[in-house]
Amino acid sequence: MQQQAHSKPQTLPASKLRFDLGIRSLLPEWKALFSPKYLREDTRAGLTVAAIAIPFSLSIALASGVSPQMGLVTAIIAGVMCSLFGGTPLTVSGPAVAMSVLIANAVQQYGLGGVLIIGLLVGLLQILTGVLGLGKIIRFVPLPVVSGFTAGIGAIILIWQLPRAFGLASPDQGHVVEMLTHLGPLIHEFQPAALLLATLTLAISLLMPRVWPRVPAPLIAIITATVLNAVLGLEAATVGEMSRFLPLPRLPTLPEGNLMPLLGTALIVYALASLEALLAGAAVDRLVKDLRHDPDQEMVGQGLGNAVVALFGGIPVTGVTVRSATNALAGARTRRASIIHSVVLLAVLVLFAPLLGYIPIASLAGVLLFRALRMLHPRELMTLWKVSRMDAAVYAVTFMVIVLVDFTVGVQAGILAALAIAAIRLGQTQGGLLQRETPGSYRVVLSGPLTFMSSSKLDTLRTQSTRMDRSRGVVIDMTAVTAVDASGADMLIGLVNDLLDADIKVALQGLQPEFQRALRSQAHGEALQPLFALTETDVVAILQGTGYHSARERLVHGVEQFRQDGLRRYGPLFDRLAEGQAPHTLLITCADSRINPNLITSTDPGELFIVRNVGNLVPPASSPASVAVASAVEYAVNVLKVTDIIVCGHSACGAMTALIARKPPQGLPSVAAWLKEAEPVLKHLPEDCSAEDAAKQSALAQVENMLGYAGMREKVDAGEIRISAWFYDVAHSELLEWSPSAGRYLPLGNEKDLPAGPDTKDAAPEEPSLPAS
Repeated sequence: MQQQAHSKPQTLPASKLRFDLGIRSLLPEWKALFSPKYLREDTRAGLTVAAIAIPFSLSIALASGVSPQMGLVTAIIAGVMCSLFGGTPLTVSGPAVAMSVLIANAVQQYGLGGVLIIGLLVGLLQILTGVLGLGKIIRFVPLPVVSGFTAGIGAIILIWQLPRAFGLASPDQGHVVEMLTHLGPLIHEFQPAALLLATLTLAISLLMPRVWPRVPAPLIAIITATVLNAVLGLEAATVGEMSRFLPLPRLPTLPEGNLMPLLGTALIVYALASLEALLAGAAVDRLVKDLRHDPDQEMVGQGLGNAVVALFGGIPVTGVTVRSATNALAGARTRRASIIHSVVLLAVLVLFAPLLGYIPIASLAGVLLFRALRMLHPRELMTLWKVSRMDAAVYAVTFMVIVLVDFTVGVQAGILAALAIAAIRLGQTQGGLLQRETPGSYRVVLSGPLTFMSSSKLDTLRTQSTRMDRSRGVVIDMTAVTAVDASGADMLIGLVNDLLDADIKVALQGLQPEFQRALRSQAHGEALQPLFALTETDVVAILQGTGYHSARERLVHGVEQFRQDGLRRYGPLFDRLAEGQAPHTLLITCADSRINPNLITSTDPGELFIVRNVGNLVPPASSPASVAVASAVEYAVNVLKVTDIIVCGHSACGAMTALIARKPPQGLPSVAAWLKEAEPVLKHLPEDCSAEDAAKQSALAQVENMLGYAGMREKVDAGEIRISAWFYDVAHSELLEWSPSAGRYLPLGNEKDLPAGPDTKDAAPEEPSLPAS
């Protein structure tokens, strides 16, 4: 359920350098923290999140190889620093399960001092990322890699916590195979009490939310296990003594030896922590409407949080999705909720540190087992499999390498696999031979990049060419080719030369000028210059003597392409249109073949109700010829309920040229009779006006004629219909619209005042002035 934010929506700041760490933009929000507004909501949310953070902070610290107390210290400091300086007000930061494996490995390799250096480096990198406005680049990590990594970490945690769940001594955090090897010989020595408490904790954490979803199940599970361990005297190993106080801040010392592996680990932690934080922010965005989200400022907040946490001896932190989503769903409204959560954790540490020491280690292991099971997400793999087998393969590679080899290598392997698959997808040339059985020329349609990876497709075409009828010729349609490299150009030249050597005429149609240059620059490429065709007329000239019938074969080719591509794209739309139409606009334009209404407006079938005639004329209501257009207008307005009517003239219009010549066209009596409907326009035109001026003025006159149709002016005055005059400049492919306030045509989309409802009647005044050319 989406929560409604009561605060005023804020606009994201433009991406820019923020050497003040974003403090100036944060000051108004900081001042609001002292307001009693939303205090109740923030307090309730803070308490709810704290109840979740207590068991997870303790257990994550245990999984990370540090004292449970440091988990609480880390959560306390991160909850304040990341909240105050972050870019997503409701995100709650702290130690995260997904990073515990990385941190545990770092503790094993570099010691606690090395982990503190890693945390400091991660913080500095994140601050730099935010200050330079590079926060969004973190999201370039492919989703299957993130999902596979998360599942792999879940599997590792599951295996790592088994010794603790069985009450056995844990080896140094190492490879999962070593962990299982260690566990096997000792399994008969397991402690029933530890297994009981771990199983009880896991069962409560899994089952209680199904009955009481608002109850913090892991906290209840730990309390229950602690009480049972003490009351029943089970003697399961406990956390031990904990200090009530936060440690004093101090600079960490550099570990001895080669620091390059440590820097590599810091980069991995930086990438994961940053990505997790941005994903947590995205999760909160989906829950809360109109929430301010700034990824660059979030990086600044996460960086300051990691740097300060490291100074206090804590482990690296990130925005935690579960805690952040809980915070939003619990009703938090400001950054204050996360700060209240930290205050509650501090109070728990100060007041109940001795009691926290009685928590059984096996119970914390049960909490980690609960989180590990939640991280595995087998349904996510199944969803990826259904959507894309390639993405599922990336997920599987990442997961398997992380679990069986190493988490760093796993991330690298997943990213490399994703990049390789993306390169294959992007590098593939699509298309093939069409119309093999029909008369006329063969058609080959190529689309996508023509690169070194196109050899298979071109080899197939070369093989097919050996079975071609030499008298028919070949048209290679390259309109949809998006890139050409040297290898692709060389292979295409080879294919064309093979066809020419076989005495088969070839036309290369629709190739962009830059791609033509790429072909010509290759050896023997200049010989292809006479084969380049822009239009079907060029194709006819190149394929002379092949029996190529331009009109029919062009249409047959178009139908074939439509069957292959158009039906796939528009199939569902055609199913809907089969039941009726509901266009939003009536467009009246010229019959000129250079005007393609759907092309120049990028509209789909069913959007435009189109009337085309010579000169886009709208005869006045008093004319006998008006019924041809008036019937379409009447049907569009009263039955189809269109909201817009557009009269569109165009440049280089033959009808306007004939009109300003003031002589009826010879041998075309029907055209001459039709153009008489436009003669009233002539009185507004000077003797030496151009066809463009005439077309612009004529469009305004047709708007005025339409307002004379029954009921049209009343509908326009009532705001039910908007009528506009457009002009299409064919040479520049530009659309202009008449602006009454400017008294001229303006580029469509750049205008400040165009006709709308009642004002449309001013588009064509009784004595309109000639629009500027």
